[in-house]
Amino acid sequence: MEFKDNDLDEILRTHLQKDEKVDIYKPRVLANIVNGVVNFKATWSWWAFFGTWGFFLYRKMYLAAVIIFLLSFSGFGFILMILSGVTAFYFYTKKLEKDLQIAGYNQREFSQVLESLKNLGGYHSWVIWLAVIFNVIFLLSFIFSLGLFLGIAEGMTIQ
Repeated sequence: MEFKDNDLDEILRTHLQKDEKVDIYKPRVLANIVNGVVNFKATWSWWAFFGTWGFFLYRKMYLAAVIIFLLSFSGFGFILMILSGVTAFYFYTKKLEKDLQIAGYNQREFSQVLESLKNLGGYHSWVIWLAVIFNVIFLLSFIFSLGLFLGIAEGMTIQ
């Protein structure tokens, strides 16, 4: 994945649909591209660390979101948080590469590519609310379960 001139700034601005995020994403995307090929390079995203599956769903990386969501019930939550934080920009770079191929980068007019990237990229703002609701339900379930456990444990005495 090679970029002409200063296309990357405009590509990221259009794909992310948040101008203020370009300076955050650009060095991390470039770190994951070696000689025009996307390769894994460990970077860090606090958003992905705390948001895990929510980050990936927010950025329209559906398969990663589903896998991380399902794995979050396995008991390896903290490990998944670390893996999400370390791999987030790599997976974003892979998505960007795929979206650029679909948009016809280097084959179509740049304005047409940018128009396609508007549809392929972006984010789902509703994911933030979904994650909040899910985490509140999870927290209430945990508190309820803990209350039940403590109530049962309180009734048990050693005779």
